[in-house]
Amino acid sequence: MTTTGPPYRVPRRLLALVALPFVATAAVVAAVHAGVSDRLPDELAVHFGPGGTADRFESPGQFLLAMAAMLLLGGAAWTAMVGRSARGGGAGTGVAAAAGWGLAAFLGAISVLVLQLNAGATDAAGLSLPLWHLGVAFAVGLAVGFLGHVLVRKAVPDLPSGQDATGTERLDLPREGRAGWARRTSSVPMLVGGVVMMFGALVPLAVSAMPWWATIVLLPGGLVLVLMAQADVAVDQRGLTVRLSGLPWPRLSVPLDRVAAARARPVNPLGEFGGWGYRVTPRRSGLIYRAGEALVVRKTGDGREFAVTVDDAGTAAALLNTLAERRPETR
Repeated sequence: MTTTGPPYRVPRRLLALVALPFVATAAVVAAVHAGVSDRLPDELAVHFGPGGTADRFESPGQFLLAMAAMLLLGGAAWTAMVGRSARGGGAGTGVAAAAGWGLAAFLGAISVLVLQLNAGATDAAGLSLPLWHLGVAFAVGLAVGFLGHVLVRKAVPDLPSGQDATGTERLDLPREGRAGWARRTSSVPMLVGGVVMMFGALVPLAVSAMPWWATIVLLPGGLVLVLMAQADVAVDQRGLTVRLSGLPWPRLSVPLDRVAAARARPVNPLGEFGGWGYRVTPRRSGLIYRAGEALVVRKTGDGREFAVTVDDAGTAAALLNTLAERRPETR
């Protein structure tokens, strides 16, 4: 039986660091808006279709209100999400917080670029947004996200690495013969999200108000989600093997000679891994589809953990421990 201590109490400093970029970005956008307000047209170009041509317009006040609401309400939701995940500690919480920094910076950069583009224009209908502006905003988001990771990660303690776990679970198997275990695990939200994104990729082809580049982003993104939404997990004489059901590659594996201990325990996707899907953090990696039961393998040598969320993880852990213990005898 695995016991855990009381939940980690989320420090106010951490919550403040998560909320900071959203509040700061809203203040920056408001300041830029005030600085160019006397040069803004009555209607701003706020959306740009194929070729970068303006196709939707709002008053300066409407634009500022919409961006402030997006940043402040979105920041509140992001802070609540990260705060909830941080109750158990975990370096992955710092990754999620840093993603919020990057998102806030990206939205702020887009807002500032739109305001600067409209400043001084007599008729916003003739404006167009160069594609490289999006590249600038993306670069700003990446840089600020990295800064956020540096600032936030020290405020979040890591979860116990499981170094003391001995993997006592065993199966009473005959010395002769072979044994194996296999299960299929999946994520319905990833599958549904991928299908929605793929169908959404068709919208820009039929609706001129949607930018054409949305198809380029949504279609491959949705396809990747669908292909990654299901995996086959197997334990046998080779060790642990995880294969994405929709793709022949990559195969994730832990050979028997790398198994120090295996156990079944609940995992916190956001707190431990920074999200869902295939995740890599400094001390652990894994294929994480949901919160709850997972097969967790501690590796020899570096002590890193590999986890995969799957039903009947206890049986898999016991079999893996048994096979790893007997490995020298079966060479």
